[in-house]
Amino acid sequence: MAAPLPTTADGYIDTAAQETKDTLEQRIWDIDEQLSDVDSIDDDSDFSEFSTTSSTDTRDIQREWDENMEQGRQLFAMVIFPFVGRWIGKKMSYWVWTRFLQHHYKFRSFGAIGA
Repeated sequence: MAAPLPTTADGYIDTAAQETKDTLEQRIWDIDEQLSDVDSIDDDSDFSEFSTTSSTDTRDIQREWDENMEQGRQLFAMVIFPFVGRWIGKKMSYWVWTRFLQHHYKFRSFGAIGA
C-alpha cells in the first residue's frame, strides 16, 4: 500500500516536502535505477573491451603476418634463389658444354674423313 502524499494546510500536494522526504519506496526505486545504470555500463564496457581487444588482436595478427612475409622474402633471397640459380647454372653449363663438344667433334670427324 502506497504512503499518502504530504499535503499543505489548504489541501494541495506539498512538493517541497515530497522532494525532501526519503521513503523506503524511493530508496528502492533509486537502488533499482543505480543497478540498471551499472548493468548498462557493464554491457557497454564489455562491448568496448571486446572491440578494443579485437582491434589489438587485429594489429597483432597483422604484425605477425608482416614479420612472416619478411622472413619468407629473406629465405627466398638468401637460400632458395641462390640454390635454384646454382642448379639452373649447372644444368645450363652441362647442356652448353655437351652441345659444344658435339658440335666440335662433328666438324673434326668430317675433317678427318675428308682428309
